[in-house]
Amino acid sequence: MKNNQSIRQLLRKVRKVDIKFILNIYILVFLSLSFVYSASLKKHGIFFKKEIVWTLLGTIVFIIFSLIDYKKYAKYSKVIYTLNIGLLLSVYVIGKKILGAKRWISLGFMSIQPSEFAKIFLVLTFSELLANKYSKGVRGWKNIIVCGFHILIPFLLILKEPDLGTSLVLIFIFFLLIFLNDVDLYPLFSLVGAGIIFIPIAYFFLLKDYQRGRIDTFLDPTKDLHGSGWNVVQSMIATGSGGLFGKGFLHGTQNKLKFLPESHTDFIFSVLSEELGFLGSSILIILYLTLIIYIINVGRKTKDRYGKFVAFGIAGIFFFHVFVNIGMAIGIMPVTGLPLLLMSYGGSSFMFSFMMLGIVQSIKNYSN
Repeated sequence: MKNNQSIRQLLRKVRKVDIKFILNIYILVFLSLSFVYSASLKKHGIFFKKEIVWTLLGTIVFIIFSLIDYKKYAKYSKVIYTLNIGLLLSVYVIGKKILGAKRWISLGFMSIQPSEFAKIFLVLTFSELLANKYSKGVRGWKNIIVCGFHILIPFLLILKEPDLGTSLVLIFIFFLLIFLNDVDLYPLFSLVGAGIIFIPIAYFFLLKDYQRGRIDTFLDPTKDLHGSGWNVVQSMIATGSGGLFGKGFLHGTQNKLKFLPESHTDFIFSVLSEELGFLGSSILIILYLTLIIYIINVGRKTKDRYGKFVAFGIAGIFFFHVFVNIGMAIGIMPVTGLPLLLMSYGGSSFMFSFMMLGIVQSIKNYSN
């Protein structure tokens, strides 16, 4: 009898899966596989082969997290927060340094980047704080500061790795969710004002030389054409040279002739733009907007506050990554290393993206 009931519950969850949502995800994944293949053709498609593995593992992760009742994350919020801090601290003890940054932990068969998962962990724990302790809104300086301390430790640990891009994601999540929770605007805007005043201090005393170089390059990419400005200039050339319809799949010269660095990760959008042109780029952006709007609608239709905050937080993460990464490619944002989720090559990025999307499906399954 119990087995029959479990099967019926599982079938109800399967019926709640929106085929358009799944298609949206896997069209993006198909584009990712195609252009990671194009970007790694000179390296015998090694990244493409690995990405097939990430896709299969990501699908399993999606299914697992879609079947877990998301409300359990609120129940174990303190455990998740402690795990988050523990993983970020472990980078300083057993982490390995790649390209001057100590962000990865080697598991032998793959390396994971705890700062990637810190974003969704923070959404899960901060949403619980807002939904329960501040259910009537965040009032006054004291409560805003208490909320700020919730992100301060992970923010500082990630900033020190150094990983400026992910640190900025945490700040964006904080302001997005606290604003959605009916916050007193005067202390919030005062905090923003203090942050703006703090920017020059951070620039001169906290940022690494290469991070300052990225900001200088953003302001004037031609200042150091053969140094820090090379990536941005080559990316802009690749993006602009595609024209309306592009040069054709596998025929992008900037990528093919190795003018475009990190083409399979940071600048995957530039590879697609060069080969599929403005039309292909527009379709990609529409796919992302459709996905983000879908996640927002899941949040809007959710009856409990916790699910609503989690859904909006996940939508915010996708929006920030897409905006910053594409902005990097076309020269309107500084290079921060944020991947284009579901497109850029990377095991941690793929697992993290599928985990978030699985949680969105869980909210749809269990919220009502």
